[in-house]
Amino acid sequence: MTETPFKISIPDAALELLQKKLELTTLPDELDGAGWDYGAPLADVKRLVSRWTNGYDWRHHEAQLNASLKQFTRPIAVDGHRTLNIHYVHQRSEVANAIPLLFVHGWPGSFIEARKILPLLTTKSANHPSFHVVTFSLPGYGFSEAASKPGFGIEQYAEVGHKLMLALGYNEYVTQGGDWGHAITRKIAQVYGGKYSKAWHTNMVMGQPPQGDAQTELTDKDKQLLARTEWFRKKGSGYMQEQSTQPQTLGYALTDSPVGLLAWIYEKLVNWTDNYPWDDDEVLTWISIYYFSRAGPAASLRIYYEAVGPHKAEGERGFVGGAAPEIPLGLSHFPQELVVLPRSWSRKLGNIVFEAEHDSGGHFAATLAHRNSKNRTMTETPFKISIPDSLLGRLKKKLELSTLPDELDGAGWDYGVPLADVKRFVSRWSNGYDWRYHEAQLNATLPQFIRPIDVDGHGTLNIHYVHQRSQVANAIPLLFVHGWPGSFIEARKILPLLTEKSGNHPSFHVVVLGLPGYGFSEGPSKPGFDIPQYAEVGNKLMLSLGYNEYVTQGGDWGHAITRKIAQVYGGKYSKAWHTNMVMGQPPEGDIQSEMTPQDKERLARTEWFDKKGSGYMQQSLSQPQTLGYALADSPVGLLAWIYEKLVNWTDSYPWEDDEVLTWVSIYYFSRAGPAASIRIYYEAIGPHKAQSERGFTSGPPPEIPLGLSHFPKDILVFPKSWSRKLGNIVFETEHESGGHFAAYEKPDELVEDLRKMFGQDGPAFGVVPGMSGYPVEK
Repeated sequence: MTETPFKISIPDAALELLQKKLELTTLPDELDGAGWDYGAPLADVKRLVSRWTNGYDWRHHEAQLNASLKQFTRPIAVDGHRTLNIHYVHQRSEVANAIPLLFVHGWPGSFIEARKILPLLTTKSANHPSFHVVTFSLPGYGFSEAASKPGFGIEQYAEVGHKLMLALGYNEYVTQGGDWGHAITRKIAQVYGGKYSKAWHTNMVMGQPPQGDAQTELTDKDKQLLARTEWFRKKGSGYMQEQSTQPQTLGYALTDSPVGLLAWIYEKLVNWTDNYPWDDDEVLTWISIYYFSRAGPAASLRIYYEAVGPHKAEGERGFVGGAAPEIPLGLSHFPQELVVLPRSWSRKLGNIVFEAEHDSGGHFAATLAHRNSKNRTMTETPFKISIPDSLLGRLKKKLELSTLPDELDGAGWDYGVPLADVKRFVSRWSNGYDWRYHEAQLNATLPQFIRPIDVDGHGTLNIHYVHQRSQVANAIPLLFVHGWPGSFIEARKILPLLTEKSGNHPSFHVVVLGLPGYGFSEGPSKPGFDIPQYAEVGNKLMLSLGYNEYVTQGGDWGHAITRKIAQVYGGKYSKAWHTNMVMGQPPEGDIQSEMTPQDKERLARTEWFDKKGSGYMQQSLSQPQTLGYALADSPVGLLAWIYEKLVNWTDSYPWEDDEVLTWVSIYYFSRAGPAASIRIYYEAIGPHKAQSERGFTSGPPPEIPLGLSHFPKDILVFPKSWSRKLGNIVFETEHESGGHFAAYEKPDELVEDLRKMFGQDGPAFGVVPGMSGYPVEK
């Protein structure tokens, strides 16, 4: 039983065939105002087909699946049938004695259902158990081989799951499943329970009414639960009748027509969930796994015929056949499941030792895990940057069609970015610059993740972040927050320094937040997403990572956001903050007579910015959308707009061309587009905001410890005395060189400042209880 590592790699010929089929799609008409009454609405199917045909990039999602899921195949011999090649995901925890868990999906699910729960289940923590998780593609689903003989029923699926666990060395294990996963894990508990299977858990709670006049004993809540079941019986179970009686007949349509398959499954994804906000690409990836499945979509239907078909006696059917298992059983009730029954009806399911009832959630509990949790920020997904080939091709075409302005003789930098610089960059970007190389470098050096974060009044945003833990267990949790025109890339150089293990300085667990609307974080869709909302995201991200007490660092908008974190969450959660963009206000009285020559030199830089460098800010805070059209449509326009700041806001930093292009490419390829990133100016300091409400100055000074690092070429440089009211200043240092992007320009200096501030002799040592940052001697 040899295990073989597996990567999804759909042949180009299959992709080309799908494209041809989609281009030849013929859709039915629709009755006026039909909505969902007659099935999947025509408008939805048209939209999904359009996206599937033009825009959806399977290769991108294929790469994401391969990057986030450790997949294998293995031959499993099935009694009375033959040896089947089984596809599965196997994710081991870092905890050596983690609990082996077999996760079993159903229809129309697949191994993808477990994608969101894998990192949660395998997380190492002293506060909860960790699991070694095995998720197998049922025979005939996904990339598992299908049975070729009739009679492959629940017993055989259970046999495959059990033998897979034994083959992996898990002689004792527990199981979890919903839909057909309920029936299969129940059968495993019946046949292999006690010696091998030690407990089972299901999120599809079946049952039968007790003897007697059950209806008279029903409570109002029971009747409400049964209303969902009645809806399913009357309106939602037609698919089951067809699949359990004539699966092959239906199979021709689902195999031959990608649109038929799409509509057949999409209807269930919507109707079987609890208002889950399906993203079109999420749906298409789910469907594509069925379309590209090894055995074809028809094979997945046959379980209905084998398990609950007309040839099966009532007592032999998959969900109810056999005696109740004796091993411990856990139940999770979700109100929008297909079949929702009074609790009393499930008492005979088995040895119930755990039961939980949720306020929301539907059929695909594992997929909707973040929506079914009281803290909806808990789902973490490993992330790799993987820009679709189509976007790279589009960029190349746009660069080839670039039209550049002329330039006045001898203009240099007086009018903005020199034409010679832009020509050189465009030439390099078009021919020579290799995004795939730099993409791979970013992926190799930055451990990235995405996670949904609920923002009050703005819904849930999918947030991208870098999370680099130190080898020092009690390292200090640090949230790094960038600004504009920065991104997560700003922290690239300081990560290895901050996380370094040493007895001479503290170490940090570093979280780099990709601000909403920047990089690969989702952008807000409603107006009013201001500094308090960015701060809320940062705080909730740290809490979701288990960092209930932490410190922060930021410049530019990172200053405003970490300041707001200190104001709102300081004391209980945020324990100290550090900034490299030192804001301030002049004291009362005759300012000029009190200023030193050094003060006047500082203000000369601020005066330059006010007169020469702040035009971008005025545009961004007043009409960001107008500017956004140019930045979104013109890669050259975006390049020039950002490159000017990279040069003018730094202290003679020796930018390499590829370095600039990578920085700008992150904006060009950003999830929300470059226009989304500039709206923070309007929201935080726009003309509708009173001076006292603006992002950098609103609210009282935070009380938690504050550290300041002064760099002479930042865009705003004030006399030190002007910053005395910023907060509880416990640390301050002044550098002889350096500009706006301190973490990128002067990584050693910034890290040294943080080490001094939080080190054993520093003023903020021990602010995070139990997290000194130093290795503990054993």
